[in-house]
Amino acid sequence: MKIGIITQPLHANYGGILQNFALQQVLKQMGHEVWTIDYGKFTWINWLDNAWRVLAHKLLGHNVHFAMTPPEKDRIEAPLRRFAENNIQLTIPRCKRFNKKIIRKYGFKALVVGSDQVWRPMYNYNIEDCFLSFVSHMNIKRVAYAASFGTDKWEFTQQQTEHCAVLAKRFDGISVREKSGIALCDKYLGVNATHVLDPTLLLYAEDYVRLCSHISKREPFVFAYVLDDSEDKIKSIVNFAERRGLPYIIKGADNTVSYDDTIELWLSYFRDAAFVVTDSFHGTAFSIIFNKDFYVFGNEKRGNSRFDSLLETFDLKDRMVNNILPENIESIDWEKVNKKREKAITNSKLWLKQNL
Repeated sequence: MKIGIITQPLHANYGGILQNFALQQVLKQMGHEVWTIDYGKFTWINWLDNAWRVLAHKLLGHNVHFAMTPPEKDRIEAPLRRFAENNIQLTIPRCKRFNKKIIRKYGFKALVVGSDQVWRPMYNYNIEDCFLSFVSHMNIKRVAYAASFGTDKWEFTQQQTEHCAVLAKRFDGISVREKSGIALCDKYLGVNATHVLDPTLLLYAEDYVRLCSHISKREPFVFAYVLDDSEDKIKSIVNFAERRGLPYIIKGADNTVSYDDTIELWLSYFRDAAFVVTDSFHGTAFSIIFNKDFYVFGNEKRGNSRFDSLLETFDLKDRMVNNILPENIESIDWEKVNKKREKAITNSKLWLKQNL
C-alpha cells in the first residue's frame, strides 16, 4: 500500500527526525511503499504569522518563544536536514501546508499521523491538518500512530476541540504515545485510543549503530543531552562525571546545533557513552534503546507526562530526578527492561498492522 506520513517539520530536531526515520523503516518492513510528506518551508510570511500567534499564546500565559528568522532556521536546519534527505523518502517539492494535491500526486491509499507531539497546538498552529482536515472528504485510510499531545493537560481552544473531535471520529485507528493521551482522546475527542511505543523504540540498537558506524568510537564518558540547561543542572552533571573520573560531553538542541553536528554524531554519543543524563524524551528513549544507565531531569515546561508514561512502561520511574543527580547510583536491570520492551514492540507493530 502507498502510505504518506504526516509529522512535524523535519527541522533541527534529532528525535523528531529519527522517529520519522524509524516509522518509515517499520512500515517498509511490513511491505508498504512509504513517503513522508515534506512540509514546513519557512518564509518571512510564516515568521510574521508565527509572531502574532506567539503573542496570543503569551497573553494566555503560555511559555512560548518567537520562531527563528528564515536565515537562522536554514543555518540550524542544514546538518540535520541532510540526514533526512539521505535516509528518509520525502515527497517533492517541500510544501508550505499539507494539501490534497500531494496526496493525489503520489496516489496515497493511507495516511499515518505520528508521532512527535503532532497533536499539541502549542507546537502546531495548524493543528487541524494533523487531524487530516485537508482530506476530510477523500476516500483514504486514516491512522494515528503514537500521536502525542505532549502533556496530560488539554491545550486546544473550544473551536479546535469541536473541529478536531469531528475529524478524529473519521480515523480508522488511533494510538497515542502517552498513556494520558487515552483519557484526553476519550474526554475531549470522543474516541478510543491505544497506547503504543514511540516509533524510535520499534527499532533496535544495531539499526542505529549502522547509521553511525563510520564514526570512530570514543573512550567511556558521560553524555548529557539537555534541552533546557541551567546552572544547577550543568554543575550537577560536571560533579557527577568528575566523581566517576570520566570526561563529559554536554549537548543541547535548536540554536546550539552547529555545522559539525549531525544525526549520526548524536547517535554515536549514545553508542559510546558510559552514562547518559538528559531532560529530553528522545534522549531517554535512546538511552533505553542502547541500554545505557541514565537519569532524567524532569522537564515540566515541555511536558512531564511524556517521561512518566515512557518510564512507567519499563518500570524506570526512579530514574527521574530534579536538578541534582544522586551521589550513589544503581545499574538498571536491562534484561528485565528488554523483555518488557520486546513485548511492547510486538503489540505496537501488531496494532499498526491491524489498523492498516
